[in-house]
Amino acid sequence: MAKHSKSNNSSGVFTHAERKMTNYGTKTRRLGRESKRKFDACHLCLQPARTPMLCGQGHISCRECVMANILEQKHEIERANKRKREVGLGDSMKEKRRLDVEAGDSKDEGKRARLLLEHQGTSARAVTALISPEDPGPSAPKQPLPKPAGKLSSFWVPSQAPSAESAVKPPASQSAQCFAARTPHALRLKSLIEVRFRAGSAPGAEKLCPACDRALLNSSQVDVLRPCGHAICHRCVGNFVLPAKECFVCQAKVAAKDVVRIDTEGTGFAGGGGQMVATRYEAALQV
Repeated sequence: MAKHSKSNNSSGVFTHAERKMTNYGTKTRRLGRESKRKFDACHLCLQPARTPMLCGQGHISCRECVMANILEQKHEIERANKRKREVGLGDSMKEKRRLDVEAGDSKDEGKRARLLLEHQGTSARAVTALISPEDPGPSAPKQPLPKPAGKLSSFWVPSQAPSAESAVKPPASQSAQCFAARTPHALRLKSLIEVRFRAGSAPGAEKLCPACDRALLNSSQVDVLRPCGHAICHRCVGNFVLPAKECFVCQAKVAAKDVVRIDTEGTGFAGGGGQMVATRYEAALQV
């Protein structure tokens, strides 16, 4: 009679229970609502946004967080550019010294040729003494040591140790970037929109749409009007704002290009959008 699958230790393959105990392989887990960031939460501090600001791609953040982020990125860009300039200056100084040495050598050779013509019959040592009394003449150039073929015979021998040149990469962008999306985009302080939500009467209540009084959730499509910053649900924007070409709350002039959708992470359900399954890839179990 065959053993039970959980106590079967004579089989050549792992059972489902044994494979679960090994903690190997790819693992997937469905993301629930508690794993999703709220639509009005800052993507930098993950807390409810204080004085919410919206970028052109719909990513919301606190005013303090986004300003500190932009300032830190600018400082890092300046430091990277400074390091790049220092490395470039060092390379240019080395090249200048090399050219000066070559120019001095060619100048000495020209002077030597002229003295040889003027003092024919004089030994080369005497001509060299006329050029530089203290320097007996250019010494023979040192022959570089042959490079070892194949693997290094000894890593600790200075002549055989490999040398690595320090390379400083320039910053990927010369302007601050928003990394809330998969593809970073430019982030400028002038392009940020101050979002104005309509909150409920009770403290800690959900945000409401000023047109239909419905609660705004992660499953809602919330649009922000660029001229005034009011947050209105997408249905009311299509029904009231775009036909009248003005804000439903303050009557500010609004065009279709002035409507920015707030980016949300969804609800964990198919109807709420967003990523629903998280996958982690581990080394496969070899038997």
